[in-house]
Amino acid sequence: MLLVLAIVLSQISAFAQVSSSNALSKEKILALRAAGVSDAVLIQQIQKSGINFAMDPDTTLELKTKGLSNDILQALFQATSKTPASSVPVSQNGSVRKLYGEGKYAELADQLRSSLKTNPSDYRSETLLVMTLLKMKEKDAAKVEYQQLATHEQDPAAAPLVKQVKTLFDSLQRTEEAKVKLITALKDYRVSDAADIVDQLPASVTQKEILKINLDTYQGKFEEARDRFSKIQFGSFSEKERSAKIRDNITETEAAYKKLKSRVDVYLYPPLAPVKCGFPLTSNFYSHDLTSQSVKEYVELVSNLTQLVPLSDEVRNLTFHAQLLTGQYDQLELLGDQLLKTTGSIRVPFYASDRFFRLVIDSQKKHIYTEADWHPYEPKYSYGWWTELVPFDLAYDQIKNISQKAGHSASAVVIEKKSYALKLEPAGVAPNYALMNILYCTVGEKAELTVTRNLGQYILHVIGGNNSIKAELADPSKAKGPSSGWVTGLLMVGAMTSTDPSLRTAAVEGLQADQAQQAATLQAQQAAWESFTTRDTFSFVEAGAFTGLEQLLGVLN
Repeated sequence: MLLVLAIVLSQISAFAQVSSSNALSKEKILALRAAGVSDAVLIQQIQKSGINFAMDPDTTLELKTKGLSNDILQALFQATSKTPASSVPVSQNGSVRKLYGEGKYAELADQLRSSLKTNPSDYRSETLLVMTLLKMKEKDAAKVEYQQLATHEQDPAAAPLVKQVKTLFDSLQRTEEAKVKLITALKDYRVSDAADIVDQLPASVTQKEILKINLDTYQGKFEEARDRFSKIQFGSFSEKERSAKIRDNITETEAAYKKLKSRVDVYLYPPLAPVKCGFPLTSNFYSHDLTSQSVKEYVELVSNLTQLVPLSDEVRNLTFHAQLLTGQYDQLELLGDQLLKTTGSIRVPFYASDRFFRLVIDSQKKHIYTEADWHPYEPKYSYGWWTELVPFDLAYDQIKNISQKAGHSASAVVIEKKSYALKLEPAGVAPNYALMNILYCTVGEKAELTVTRNLGQYILHVIGGNNSIKAELADPSKAKGPSSGWVTGLLMVGAMTSTDPSLRTAAVEGLQADQAQQAATLQAQQAAWESFTTRDTFSFVEAGAFTGLEQLLGVLN
């Protein structure tokens, strides 16, 4: 699929068929003679330019009967016998053609170099060596051989070859420049610009369509990729062979995408979303599912999706959510600004007590609003603990206050107050971002408050320039310690009201041990989260996927 392959093949075909453009044909010699050119001048022209035909008996008889003198015929015989090896078409060299056709480029290069040592004026072999080195992706070595060929540019036999190789290198330079533009457009997520650049590449229609198939695949548009593939008319056997790999790549990428996305959906749309961790009456039903999930796995799933379909708008929105969960604000702001610049909006997965929805930050409309999510809402254990959603749509300049009340009661016996991730005034509450409860249950309240604060801070950053906005953001320093839990708390109440001193003492010691164990567990979880979120593995902004994309698109290295 490499663009250079098509260029080389077309050029090598031309080199195999061409002879010196200055060589005289039979028709040209007869025309000069008919024009009155003297024998002496005609002989000089033959000696200078050579001829492009063989002086066999039939040709000799033909030219003699048409009035050429014996002196001219002698000059023609001498021109034939002195024809240099470089004028023999490469296509007549069976060994060279065989090696080239079998793709044994290294062996062919060695043979051509050996031949050039004994016959340095074999310009066709020098030209073919340049082409062979390009096929081997040894561009610098090819340039050296071209420079050697170019030193003979004044030789009529070398001049046309030098010209054609120069044209090829000029084409490669234009391709390199197009490559830079293409990769820049992709890293900036300007898919439309990337498609326009593909249209301008010096490649065949088939090659351009293959490039666009890859663009479709990297956007997660698998049906479009298959439809485009079905319309390609492959003209050669080798193209048909490569076509199977293209088709398989679409299928394999789609299968991997669906597998990753299916696991991501377990996190985004679970029936456990509204459940509060640790409630004893239901813990047996969901504790295993809850503890089998982690922010780490979710972020890794999204990271893998970005490597697979880095141009997908849906996946890019998930990267913002995943970056939000790592708690790193600087990276979150960088990624969010890039998303707003290239797509104009960010969609963050949220849920309330009765539905899933998206919180949309729209820089084009300069609005923040809620958007329905089509996924069915089937909570098992909500118990009315969570805030209901009232859909809203506020312009940036309408927002007067941003507040957050994420956090949970540490009380053992008091039902938790309703928390929320974001509240806008004059109206608008976004209760819980996806994984908000998992983050609290598996890592702790400090992590939850950190992530919630970062979301509020980013929205303030986007709105910008409005000094009248009041902000009451979540404060991670006020995170509460671990709760003793419902069972321990209820037992504690009963024990403390008992008249038996030994029971009261045992209850206090049990409570202290329980709290110490929970504190140690929470501290370990918090340390693991901080270690996980500070590493560089999940750098969604750098777009590392495009290293693979560059190779798949067939752009020159």
